[in-house]
Amino acid sequence: MHAVERDGGTLHECGLCGATYGDRRVMQSASLAGEADACGVAQEIWPLARVLERLPGFELGACRAGGSGELPSIELVVVGHAALVQLENLAKALRLAAGSLRCRWMLEARFELTLSVFVRALGDATDLRCARIDVETLAQQLERDARLSWWRHANEEAKG
Repeated sequence: MHAVERDGGTLHECGLCGATYGDRRVMQSASLAGEADACGVAQEIWPLARVLERLPGFELGACRAGGSGELPSIELVVVGHAALVQLENLAKALRLAAGSLRCRWMLEARFELTLSVFVRALGDATDLRCARIDVETLAQQLERDARLSWWRHANEEAKG
Protein backbone atom coordinates (compact mmCIF):
# COMPACT_ATOMS: atom_id res chain seq x y z
CA MET A 1 0.00 0.00 0.00
CA HIS A 2 1.31 3.43 -0.81
CA ALA A 3 -0.18 6.92 -0.59
CA VAL A 4 -0.51 9.18 -3.61
CA GLU A 5 -1.23 12.92 -3.35
CA ARG A 6 -3.74 13.98 -5.98
CA ASP A 7 -6.06 16.98 -6.37
CA GLY A 8 -5.42 18.21 -2.83
CA GLY A 9 -6.18 14.85 -1.18
CA THR A 10 -4.64 11.48 -0.52
CA LEU A 11 -5.38 8.25 -2.35
CA HIS A 12 -4.15 4.95 -1.02
CA GLU A 13 -3.23 2.49 -3.74
CA CYS A 14 -2.57 -1.24 -3.41
CA GLY A 15 0.72 -2.14 -5.06
CA LEU A 16 -0.52 -5.68 -5.74
CA CYS A 17 -3.95 -5.23 -7.34
CA GLY A 18 -4.07 -1.47 -8.02
CA ALA A 19 -7.23 -0.91 -5.94
CA THR A 20 -7.57 2.57 -4.50
CA TYR A 21 -9.41 4.12 -1.60
CA GLY A 22 -9.40 7.49 0.12
CA ASP A 23 -11.09 10.88 -0.02
CA ARG A 24 -14.36 10.57 -1.96
CA ARG A 25 -13.79 13.74 -4.01
CA VAL A 26 -10.31 12.60 -5.00
CA MET A 27 -11.58 9.10 -5.81
CA GLN A 28 -14.28 10.56 -8.06
CA SER A 29 -11.75 12.80 -9.79
CA ALA A 30 -9.43 9.83 -10.37
CA SER A 31 -12.33 7.74 -11.69
CA LEU A 32 -13.38 10.48 -14.13
CA ALA A 33 -9.78 10.89 -15.28
CA GLY A 34 -9.60 7.14 -15.97
CA GLU A 35 -12.87 7.24 -17.93
CA ALA A 36 -11.64 10.20 -19.98
CA ASP A 37 -8.37 8.46 -20.79
CA ALA A 38 -10.22 5.26 -21.77
CA CYS A 39 -12.48 7.23 -24.15
CA GLY A 40 -9.64 9.29 -25.57
CA VAL A 41 -11.16 12.57 -24.38
CA ALA A 42 -9.26 15.33 -22.59
CA GLN A 43 -9.99 15.38 -18.87
CA GLU A 44 -10.86 19.09 -18.97
CA ILE A 45 -13.89 18.47 -21.18
CA TRP A 46 -14.84 14.95 -20.05
CA PRO A 47 -17.57 15.98 -17.55
CA LEU A 48 -19.63 17.54 -20.37
CA ALA A 49 -18.71 14.92 -22.99
CA ARG A 50 -19.72 12.19 -20.52
CA VAL A 51 -23.22 13.68 -20.14
CA LEU A 52 -23.63 14.28 -23.87
CA GLU A 53 -22.51 10.79 -24.89
CA ARG A 54 -25.41 9.32 -22.91
CA LEU A 55 -28.03 11.12 -25.01
CA PRO A 56 -29.99 8.64 -27.16
CA GLY A 57 -29.45 9.00 -30.89
CA PHE A 58 -25.95 10.44 -30.60
CA GLU A 59 -22.40 9.12 -30.47
CA LEU A 60 -19.45 11.12 -29.29
CA GLY A 61 -17.27 12.46 -32.09
CA ALA A 62 -14.25 14.75 -31.88
CA CYS A 63 -13.78 16.52 -28.55
CA ARG A 64 -11.47 19.49 -28.16
CA ALA A 65 -10.58 20.84 -24.74
CA GLY A 66 -9.46 24.14 -26.22
CA GLY A 67 -6.13 25.88 -26.17
CA SER A 68 -3.90 27.66 -28.66
CA GLY A 69 -6.60 30.01 -29.85
CA GLU A 70 -9.66 27.76 -29.67
CA LEU A 71 -12.32 27.11 -27.06
CA PRO A 72 -13.78 23.75 -26.00
CA SER A 73 -16.09 21.93 -28.41
CA ILE A 74 -17.75 18.54 -28.55
CA GLU A 75 -19.01 16.85 -31.70
CA LEU A 76 -22.08 14.64 -31.46
CA VAL A 77 -22.68 12.38 -34.45
CA VAL A 78 -26.33 11.61 -35.17
CA VAL A 79 -26.89 7.84 -35.26
CA GLY A 80 -30.63 7.58 -34.67
CA HIS A 81 -33.96 9.37 -34.87
CA ALA A 82 -34.00 9.99 -31.09
CA ALA A 83 -31.33 12.63 -31.69
CA LEU A 84 -33.95 15.12 -32.91
CA VAL A 85 -35.77 15.12 -29.58
CA GLN A 86 -32.46 15.24 -27.73
CA LEU A 87 -31.35 18.19 -29.83
CA GLU A 88 -34.46 20.12 -28.85
CA ASN A 89 -33.95 19.23 -25.19
CA LEU A 90 -30.29 20.18 -25.38
CA ALA A 91 -31.17 23.56 -26.92
CA LYS A 92 -33.68 24.24 -24.14
CA ALA A 93 -31.16 23.22 -21.49
CA LEU A 94 -28.48 25.49 -22.95
CA ARG A 95 -30.94 28.38 -22.94
CA LEU A 96 -31.88 27.70 -19.31
CA ALA A 97 -28.22 27.43 -18.29
CA ALA A 98 -27.16 30.66 -20.02
CA GLY A 99 -27.48 32.74 -16.84
CA SER A 100 -25.10 30.44 -14.96
CA LEU A 101 -22.41 30.29 -17.63
CA ARG A 102 -19.45 32.60 -18.07
CA CYS A 103 -19.27 32.19 -21.87
CA ARG A 104 -21.89 31.92 -24.57
CA TRP A 105 -22.42 28.35 -25.77
CA MET A 106 -24.06 27.30 -29.01
CA LEU A 107 -25.29 24.29 -30.90
CA GLU A 108 -24.29 24.03 -34.54
CA ALA A 109 -25.50 21.34 -36.95
CA ARG A 110 -23.42 20.36 -39.97
CA PHE A 111 -23.76 17.77 -42.67
CA GLU A 112 -20.53 16.43 -44.15
CA LEU A 113 -20.94 12.69 -44.92
CA THR A 114 -23.03 12.46 -41.74
CA LEU A 115 -25.11 14.81 -39.63
CA SER A 116 -23.14 16.19 -36.69
CA VAL A 117 -24.06 18.59 -33.93
CA PHE A 118 -21.35 20.66 -32.28
CA VAL A 119 -21.66 21.97 -28.73
CA ARG A 120 -19.11 24.73 -28.36
CA ALA A 121 -18.17 27.81 -26.41
CA LEU A 122 -18.03 31.14 -28.21
CA GLY A 123 -15.45 33.83 -27.60
CA ASP A 124 -11.75 34.32 -28.03
CA ALA A 125 -8.72 32.57 -26.57
CA THR A 126 -8.83 34.76 -23.45
CA ASP A 127 -12.11 33.04 -22.49
CA LEU A 128 -10.53 29.56 -22.24
CA ARG A 129 -10.39 29.52 -18.45
CA CYS A 130 -14.03 30.62 -18.22
CA ALA A 131 -15.11 28.06 -20.83
CA ARG A 132 -13.41 25.24 -18.91
CA ILE A 133 -15.23 26.31 -15.74
CA ASP A 134 -18.46 26.29 -17.76
CA VAL A 135 -17.84 22.69 -18.82
CA GLU A 136 -18.45 21.46 -15.26
CA THR A 137 -21.39 23.85 -14.69
CA LEU A 138 -23.05 22.89 -17.96
CA ALA A 139 -22.56 19.17 -17.29
CA GLN A 140 -24.26 19.51 -13.89
CA GLN A 141 -27.14 21.50 -15.34
CA LEU A 142 -27.68 19.02 -18.19
CA GLU A 143 -27.74 16.14 -15.72
CA ARG A 144 -30.30 18.03 -13.64
CA ASP A 145 -32.46 18.96 -16.64
CA ALA A 146 -32.46 15.39 -17.99
CA ARG A 147 -34.24 14.34 -14.79
CA LEU A 148 -36.96 16.99 -15.14
CA SER A 149 -40.43 16.19 -16.45
CA TRP A 150 -40.20 18.29 -19.62
CA TRP A 151 -37.11 16.38 -20.78
CA ARG A 152 -38.48 12.95 -19.84
CA HIS A 153 -41.90 13.75 -21.35
CA ALA A 154 -40.30 14.68 -24.69
CA ASN A 155 -38.35 11.40 -24.67
CA GLU A 156 -41.52 9.38 -23.98
CA GLU A 157 -43.42 11.12 -26.80
CA ALA A 158 -40.60 10.35 -29.22
CA LYS A 159 -40.75 6.64 -28.33
CA GLY A 160 -44.52 6.35 -28.59
